[in-house]
Amino acid sequence: MKRFLLTSGLAAVAFAAMTLSALADDRPPAVLAGHGAGGHGQQRLQRCLATADLSADQKAAIAAIFAAAKPTLDADALTVKTDHEKVKADISSGADKSVVGQDVLTAHADAEKLRAARGAVRDQILGTLTTDQQAKVNACLASAPRGPGASGFRGRS
Repeated sequence: MKRFLLTSGLAAVAFAAMTLSALADDRPPAVLAGHGAGGHGQQRLQRCLATADLSADQKAAIAAIFAAAKPTLDADALTVKTDHEKVKADISSGADKSVVGQDVLTAHADAEKLRAARGAVRDQILGTLTTDQQAKVNACLASAPRGPGASGFRGRS
């Protein structure tokens, strides 16, 4: 019985660790604050938009989209940060594996919500671009490494 509990507990901790590392791309604003203005993948998108020769009207429309989305993205990112802190706190306090498992599931669901919100912003921005500009931005996004020190390999498909 002890062996089963130990194995189950280690499996839950391993699952939590893998999930947290998979969510590492969705760092909260506090982590992103040290990386310049804009978070939530916004810097990468802005770098790619710079290659698309945007008109003044397009730049203004995109700035408005970013401004309108910021409160939602900040709130979602704060929720993800809070989720990660709860997982860590429950693991370090020796909480029951079902509690830790539910924490991980909640963190994953909230991270997916943040990813969906970021995707909606990206899609809205791409909607303001011409077909050629969209192709340039999409090519840039596909080729740009994610995050500082990223090698381009993400380990996921």
